Amino acid sequence: MKTTFAAAAAAFSSATYAATLQKREGISSCGSDWMAVNDVKTNHGAISRVGYNSAVNNFCNKAGGQTVPGNQYLTMATRIWADYGGDPTTTGLNEYVYFEIHNKLGSSHAVNAANCKTYLTTLSVSNSKCYGPDHQDTKGGTYQIGNSDVSYHALANKAPLDANAVDKTLIGGSAVATLGNGGKGNTLRPFPIDSFNDAVPVSCHSHNDYDRDYSLYSALEAGCISVEADVWPHGDKLTVGHTDPGANAATIQDLYLDPIKQLLDAHGGIFPTKIGQPFYLLVDFKGDASTTWDLLVKALQPLRDAGYLSHYDGSFKQGKLTVIGSGNAVVNGDKPAPIAKVNDASANPGRSIFVDAIIYKDMSNFDKSNTVYASANWGDSGASDSNKLNSQIKAAHDKGFLVRYYDISTNPSDWQTLFNAGVDRINVDNLQDVAAVDWHL
Repeated sequence: MKTTFAAAAAAFSSATYAATLQKREGISSCGSDWMAVNDVKTNHGAISRVGYNSAVNNFCNKAGGQTVPGNQYLTMATRIWADYGGDPTTTGLNEYVYFEIHNKLGSSHAVNAANCKTYLTTLSVSNSKCYGPDHQDTKGGTYQIGNSDVSYHALANKAPLDANAVDKTLIGGSAVATLGNGGKGNTLRPFPIDSFNDAVPVSCHSHNDYDRDYSLYSALEAGCISVEADVWPHGDKLTVGHTDPGANAATIQDLYLDPIKQLLDAHGGIFPTKIGQPFYLLVDFKGDASTTWDLLVKALQPLRDAGYLSHYDGSFKQGKLTVIGSGNAVVNGDKPAPIAKVNDASANPGRSIFVDAIIYKDMSNFDKSNTVYASANWGDSGASDSNKLNSQIKAAHDKGFLVRYYDISTNPSDWQTLFNAGVDRINVDNLQDVAAVDWHL
């Protein structure tokens, strides 16, 4: 009996040892963010988006034939359509997928393009644990070769890597990190000025833009041509926040003016796909109007000197950036009016800052010399009555103003109704839903 038990124990031990030594290959983990598997068209078929499998081909074709030294990484980030777990034809944003080959061996690893594609597309096949059958998407993840030999990673991320690793392979001794903020709040430093080469501009307005993962950047990836920043005066600067963020918070230069100027300097426009598309910055005055105005004038000086700002000189002159004061920049009441400095050429150099009228009130104090937008809270406007909506839109358009309502429905079908009715800027909170609207491109 003892001999039989010993033999069985020896056999079990031998099998366990063999299993331990056996090389393992396959998916070791899935990522957290959903990506469309195949190329898709959004916005009622108007805009083409890059799927995961196309991104894999792009990466593996560039990585193939290269050698990753022992204990080093080969990295590349490239465009991907992230669908947030929804229908990728109506939901999503342009993001990046980070590809990384981590060679944990002491010897080098030669990358074979065909094998690379096989490993990474295993994460997107229909029987993969990382695959979403409802919307044909994938979370990406890690494909492991050997017990701990070489890892092929594919993970979605909202922000790009260092510019040296975007659509270019980079080999190094450590993983390449996502861009940081340089201590400047929810922005990216250096600002990735080449990230919008495929962005298609559409008529959305990024509401409370400063609260997004990345101010300005996220809105531009969605194609929004208008963003909103709430500002507070502190000493010689304007800090940004819905409530007063204090004197040490990120400034309007940090989050908006500096990156906008960098984009204009580099490309001559915000969107390389449509260089002539103007951009609109709505600045909501939260504190003292006169102080805020003077600080905004000062902050805009580099953009004014560069000739980028829209201005009034006998008629409205469209520039690459139009700046519109809102909130306390307008004196409210039965007959609202811009604050006096708007119409004062000495207080408003070059007449380059405008305001937004209140669309459902008397707009006789507003004209093309001082106004660009005509806005209103949806509930206050009474525009849920289609006759009032049409009347307000006509009144604003007759004066040459662009129409915007805020606190509107978050349902894209309601956005579509407003856009079709002639509303010029659709106020958006959920940027991923911009993909559902037919923008009449």
